[in-house]
Amino acid sequence: MRQRLAVSAAVSMTATAVLVVASKGEGVTTRSFSLDTVSELSAGTLDRVAVRSDGTVVLSRDLTRVAPAENVSSVWALLDLGDGTALAATGVDGAVYRIANGQATRYAETDALVITSLTRGDDGRVYAGSLPDGKLYRLDAPSNNRPGRAEVVAELPGVQHIWAVHYDRARRVVLCATGPEGKLFAVDPRAPRGSNATVLFDSEEPHLYAMTQGPSGEVFVGAGGGHALVYGVRNGVTRVVARVAGDEVKALVAVGDELWVAGNEFTEPPEAPRRSVAQGRAPSPGGSSGGRPRPGKGSVYRVRASGLSERYYYNPDGHITALEFDPAQRELYAALAVGGRVVAIGEDRLTRVAFDVDESAVSALALTGRGALFATSDSGAFYTVSRNAPQDAQWYSKALDAGVVARWGLVRWRGVGNLDWESRSGNSDTPDATWSPWAPLAASGTITSPGGRYVQVRARFGRDADSQIRAVTVFYLPENQRAVLTEVSASAAETKTGESRSATLRLAWKVENPDADALRYRLRYRADAESAWRPLLRNQDWLSTTSFDWPTDGVPEGWYRVEVEASDEASNYEDTAQRDRRESEPVLVDNTPPTVTLAGSGASVTGTVEDASSSVTRLEWSLDGAEWRPLRARDGVLDQRSEAFSVTLSGLTPGPHTVAVRAYDEAGNLGNASTRVTTR
Repeated sequence: MRQRLAVSAAVSMTATAVLVVASKGEGVTTRSFSLDTVSELSAGTLDRVAVRSDGTVVLSRDLTRVAPAENVSSVWALLDLGDGTALAATGVDGAVYRIANGQATRYAETDALVITSLTRGDDGRVYAGSLPDGKLYRLDAPSNNRPGRAEVVAELPGVQHIWAVHYDRARRVVLCATGPEGKLFAVDPRAPRGSNATVLFDSEEPHLYAMTQGPSGEVFVGAGGGHALVYGVRNGVTRVVARVAGDEVKALVAVGDELWVAGNEFTEPPEAPRRSVAQGRAPSPGGSSGGRPRPGKGSVYRVRASGLSERYYYNPDGHITALEFDPAQRELYAALAVGGRVVAIGEDRLTRVAFDVDESAVSALALTGRGALFATSDSGAFYTVSRNAPQDAQWYSKALDAGVVARWGLVRWRGVGNLDWESRSGNSDTPDATWSPWAPLAASGTITSPGGRYVQVRARFGRDADSQIRAVTVFYLPENQRAVLTEVSASAAETKTGESRSATLRLAWKVENPDADALRYRLRYRADAESAWRPLLRNQDWLSTTSFDWPTDGVPEGWYRVEVEASDEASNYEDTAQRDRRESEPVLVDNTPPTVTLAGSGASVTGTVEDASSSVTRLEWSLDGAEWRPLRARDGVLDQRSEAFSVTLSGLTPGPHTVAVRAYDEAGNLGNASTRVTTR
């Protein structure tokens, strides 16, 4: 039973929750989270409820958690005994447990580090594969309240890991899929130890991880450690049945003449199990070894008798540890190594989350027998599945992210039955102690939790087996976010060299508008030495663009600052509208060009340039209409409003010549003059 929450962090409202927002320009209006698909409704926590493939939340079966008295780090396999009890293969002390009547007791003990797999012979004896010593054990039942004895039937040559065992009733041998040499052995438990193991198949892959047997007697093994291959072995003949994407085939199920295949892909190779591995770091059944630094990606394939392979399920967030087919429901159960879930996959390719528990990994399945249970790792436990409707089932949404602090509204749901709805809210992406406590909705269905960025809702099911949830909509009103001006600039319109400068200044600004509101801009200006602002626009003028051309020919010359105000009043109520202001750097208003005065005498021209408002920044001269050349001020530096200069003409042909001088001030205004001189 899941009591804690495993909610997703920082919900982005993509494929797992649809965020219905107002259209651009409508400002802050009521919005909603809409949860009405399988992925959306199963993205939170499912406590004894299931999400069907048609997107309906229904009551599941009641789960009872059974934990051994000893600390068990991992459960590798389950063996249904057919009488309502089951055996469990565990690590890290090589014990086998019996689960019966809500209790887990030691069935047998071995000297192995891990018991990886179990099978039962036609005489009822139980056989167990192990690692990392490659031993096959025959287990005795407990007696006198003491665990049964474990007899080593075979110690397979060159084998460190027996990954899977299966009893072949036709030949009365125990088949062992092994590593690291990728061999399939047949062990005759009746023959003397040391001469009872035969290699049926020696693959080119380092490990054979999974095994099952078809109705025709063909043995199917899944390989890994390089390529994810499925082999078929029969009467000494081996064939490649399928090759799927990934690095390993972890589980196989034969259904008639078809196969269901679990293939996993890992970004980093596994660490091989060793007996020296510490108790708390023993290999896990989540993959080939368990020393993986991160989860892999898992896929389930259906392989037809023709060899056609079709992918029916893909989980990019975690690999698959076990498969089991339910012939009554015609669906496949897949145990996930991440999230503590069992997924049911229909023949129509639709899936549902069948079970969801606290532990991080589900590692073994035995759901279709009388015992009906599954097991977990990263804390070894067993969950028995009742056929009765649960008494206190709950459906949790994941943490829903409004993006900003919001006020919560109505919870509207479609379905049948009487459900009790509650909510809680907070400002961290994962519910924790800083969140508000769970609180019932108001009689109207409105959330009573305080405003915040995140909200989570849950529904408590009664004992009505027909209760269902088909869709949930959560309404909210986000707090209005202010549009923020980040930059204001003012510059003269560009002109070509030699052209008169425009008296119009181009004002431009940048704004961050998180709510995508329709914005109104107001413009003001003031002289740099003054404090009073003057409007540039009339009150009835409505400016919504992020630039404005300011004609300054009627403005006294000098240095000015421009202020831009951004307001979202068009998109919000008057009492919630937000404004932001930002000033430009000082900008020069100077529309008067410099005055150039020239005097020429013989081969010499002298002159001055005067500007009323700003410094002279550039001087150039031209002789007889030729190219313009730089002209140095008499004191060597152009930095004053008044500058003197001179031009000495030499090497010219005798006669009249025209000398022209032009000057630019700081604002880019251009003044010029020319004179005629006669050289001899």
